[in-house]
Amino acid sequence: MEIKEYLRIFSRYWWVIVVLAVIGGAIGWATWQFGTREYQSTATLFVATQNGTTVTEAYQNNLFSTDRANSYASLATSEQVAARAVDQLKGTITPEELKSKITAVAAPKTVLFNVAVTDADPAMAQTYANAVTDQLVGLISELETSRRGGTPAAGAVVVDEADYPVKPVGMSMVVRIGLGVAGGLLLGILAAVLVGALDRRVRGREPVADSTDAAVIGGLPADPSRAKVGVVDLDKDGLYAERLRELRTNLRFARLTDGPEPPKVIAVTSPAAGEGRTTLAVDLAAALAEAGRSVVLVDGDFRGSTLAERLPLEGPMKKAAATRGLSTTIAGETTVVEAIIPDVPVGHHRVSFLPTGPIPTRPGELWASDRATDLLDELGDSFDYVVIDTPPLEQYNDGALVAALSDGALLLARIRRTTSAKLRRGVQTLHAANAILIGTVATFEPGHRRRLNSGKPAPAKAAPPKSPAAGEGDAPTEGLVGTSEPAASRHGSD
Repeated sequence: MEIKEYLRIFSRYWWVIVVLAVIGGAIGWATWQFGTREYQSTATLFVATQNGTTVTEAYQNNLFSTDRANSYASLATSEQVAARAVDQLKGTITPEELKSKITAVAAPKTVLFNVAVTDADPAMAQTYANAVTDQLVGLISELETSRRGGTPAAGAVVVDEADYPVKPVGMSMVVRIGLGVAGGLLLGILAAVLVGALDRRVRGREPVADSTDAAVIGGLPADPSRAKVGVVDLDKDGLYAERLRELRTNLRFARLTDGPEPPKVIAVTSPAAGEGRTTLAVDLAAALAEAGRSVVLVDGDFRGSTLAERLPLEGPMKKAAATRGLSTTIAGETTVVEAIIPDVPVGHHRVSFLPTGPIPTRPGELWASDRATDLLDELGDSFDYVVIDTPPLEQYNDGALVAALSDGALLLARIRRTTSAKLRRGVQTLHAANAILIGTVATFEPGHRRRLNSGKPAPAKAAPPKSPAAGEGDAPTEGLVGTSEPAASRHGSD
């Protein structure tokens, strides 16, 4: 990963690092506060030898004493010394227990060595240390005395008696807390990097652009109130409506690779379900109608159509949507004019609507037919914009087919849900079908709740296109809604 990826992970999971650092510090404090505190009492002993009569003898005796200091230090931790000390104390402690409490270290290049005893009770630590040194001195005297008697060759003399320890040994509270915080920080950083490496969900527009190699031409905020209504209320002019208008403007100035004109027939698709395709299709149609454009909204999702449920279809409109639509038109059972439902209200504006109609047994074959191409050509020539809701790309091939028949596709990425891998596969699916990717749209962007309802007055709206009214339950009989010119193939005629 690059440095910016690590920075992005740390900015996302900083709270994990902080929490683990705090927990580490708390553990360090707890070990000091509730752990068993040990006190160490230390006595210092001197190795004494006979004085030499010459400089050479004195030097050799000094070397002898230095070596003896190391030997005596080892002897201090022997079981013999511990057993003698226990006998002297006549206590309940065993020799093995006392031996485990004794440490002895010779000072380098000197004839001194220290004997220390550690215990939870400072007074007992001092008592044990004095008993150990007493018995050590006696044992050394016995060992250094010849069997024939006489003066010992060397001996140990107590220089400093065992002290009464005031402070416990080991790390202080500050050190323990510091080490705990440092350990928590390290674990937090490792956890953040691990979670960030495993979590490949896109978190913003930049990761979306990096995953698709395409421009992010729009983004819609996560608006809890949007799920409660079928169509966006553009008159509220909050942040959601503002972002929709930005997307509309960007589409107007978008240029396709095969020509200078902006896209008119737009397929709205996404890698997976639940990423906002139907919502964006409805809201985009409303935003285009707000700008005075003639718009037909096409329900191209034969797999899980919910578009008709979002729109306020009543009476004859609902009946017409159930009996005729996209499927009957492609099958040649009805004409486009008969299948389109005109003047469907989307907020304070109106669009035409082409429902799915009766769902066929093999819906994928409909989009693969020549009639589907002719249908989109006719709609593109008859309306300023054609917005098509499609199935998700990772489940069905229909979305890629519709995108290939359209001027291009808008690929949606739901922030904090869509993964970069799914986005890459979605782009590959579109490219495999020779579809043009107009751009990507980030949906459910977080962090905008304060601006969702700004309370500003809505700007002046262009007059919505008025489609010829049809009789009750009847479709218009002369020409397509939104145009007075006969439809012609946008891709040329055979």
